[in-house]
Amino acid sequence: MSANRDQPPRRDQQEVAEARRRARRTALIVALVAVGVYVAFILSGVLNR
Repeated sequence: MSANRDQPPRRDQQEVAEARRRARRTALIVALVAVGVYVAFILSGVLNR
């Protein structure tokens, strides 16, 4: 059995930076959607009185 199987493939710094940039952007989009749902829920409770 090979020991290389247990380690992830090595990537250069540019690929790592690009992956982090994409992950950060995705996390920001998900957070904005979550905040939008939260605000909509609060406003629906306030405005429907």
